[in-house]
Amino acid sequence: MNKITVFLLFLSVICLIGCENATVQKKGSLYEPFSENPITITWRGESQEVESYQANVQVFKMNNRTDTYPTLSQTYRLAISTVGERVHTRIDFEQDRDIPFRSVISDGEDTIIFNPDTEEIGYRIHSDDAQSPLYRIFGQQTGLSRINLPKVREEAARLSINMREDNKDGTMVLLLEFPPALLPKHGSNTIISSRAAFDIATETLLETEVVIKYEDDTLVKTTTTPVYEDVNGIPVKIGQITEINSNAPGLIDGEEPDTIYNSLDDFPLLSDAEAAELEKSGNAEDIVGLTFGDPRDLSYVETIHEVYLDIEINDTPEQLFRLLQK
Repeated sequence: MNKITVFLLFLSVICLIGCENATVQKKGSLYEPFSENPITITWRGESQEVESYQANVQVFKMNNRTDTYPTLSQTYRLAISTVGERVHTRIDFEQDRDIPFRSVISDGEDTIIFNPDTEEIGYRIHSDDAQSPLYRIFGQQTGLSRINLPKVREEAARLSINMREDNKDGTMVLLLEFPPALLPKHGSNTIISSRAAFDIATETLLETEVVIKYEDDTLVKTTTTPVYEDVNGIPVKIGQITEINSNAPGLIDGEEPDTIYNSLDDFPLLSDAEAAELEKSGNAEDIVGLTFGDPRDLSYVETIHEVYLDIEINDTPEQLFRLLQK
């Protein structure tokens, strides 16, 4: 787990609560993976605080250059719990069971990759992120429901982080813009900017954005938007949508295509009779590996949906994280 991944985890693992069944209210194709999957939220015990959280996660991906609809690409089990003064996160990948080291636990400072069947440790990675200024803002908050915005404001002011309020489509937003000096390194690439936006009224995270310039001058903007469900007046995080917009600096060498199709709508429509005639004559064939747009352009937009299912509140045993104590 590299530092930028840990940084994004701090910003995006933010918010959740409730009980019974939840139904996503937002409309549009962007939210279809949520509305098409029933989400169950169960709250254990009498505590009104979200002290721990577990969920089965389905990850859907779509690339605008090759896909026409989000497809399931990965599933994993997610567990988050506050142990002492640290937020512990565990991910158990369910596919590729022939790969022994498929589970990850982290407390923001130490990350362990291990075999969940034997608890054999494959890799242990130490990071200084827990000592970073950004960790002091986000690292101690599970963000499973509302965020402690007064603490965010206090730490941002102390660190002289650019902070302002704005009205965005009728919503009062607290916007934090992080100076490059506070951001984690990304190898030989350059982090151009990073920011986080919060809904002041609901005290929830609205969006995070990171822009990175790579060595070949490719600009990649990664935007993550949490998805919430209101349960008895409480915002509940039921997943998130990440959009990765990669903008290549120019076209690669190659022959200019005769025809460019930017979407399925650009293809000529055939009647059933015309399609049958082409197939009968042997002039119809399946297209494999179709690329929309100019194939010389390496730019793309990838959309990743992480849908949380079978959510359980306050029912996460601490033994799930015991390897961090060894």
